[in-house]
Amino acid sequence: MTTSETTTQEIKAVIQRLIENVAENNSAILEEIYHDDMQVIMLDPDDAVSVSGKAEFRDIIRSALEANNGTIGTWAKFHHVSVDGDKAHVLISRQNELTGPDMQITLGIDLLRERNRWQITREVIVTRPKTNAA
Repeated sequence: MTTSETTTQEIKAVIQRLIENVAENNSAILEEIYHDDMQVIMLDPDDAVSVSGKAEFRDIIRSALEANNGTIGTWAKFHHVSVDGDKAHVLISRQNELTGPDMQITLGIDLLRERNRWQITREVIVTRPKTNAA
């Protein structure tokens, strides 16, 4: 396996670990993986845009976990991972209760390798009905 393939697998593992820990109601993982200056930009099916920082998005996730008895699902499909030194980008689709049971989200996730670990610096999330999802 090349260094690039190894790094790609490492990044996928970070995202998968985040998904699994949050799905198990372990929101402490957010402190480790979410960068202090993280920004989340969400576009809903009605074209409304919301922008949150780390603390606000953590609260959104915790509220979703509380509303769904501590589970939000783990379904994920990786579409693309690119790495350029200490920066990476992931394109992934998810289905979970964070946005509703009949919705799918597609995320563009930017990561930065800092403090000896990969951290998410930005998520761009587009929400759409599952029936329209590719």
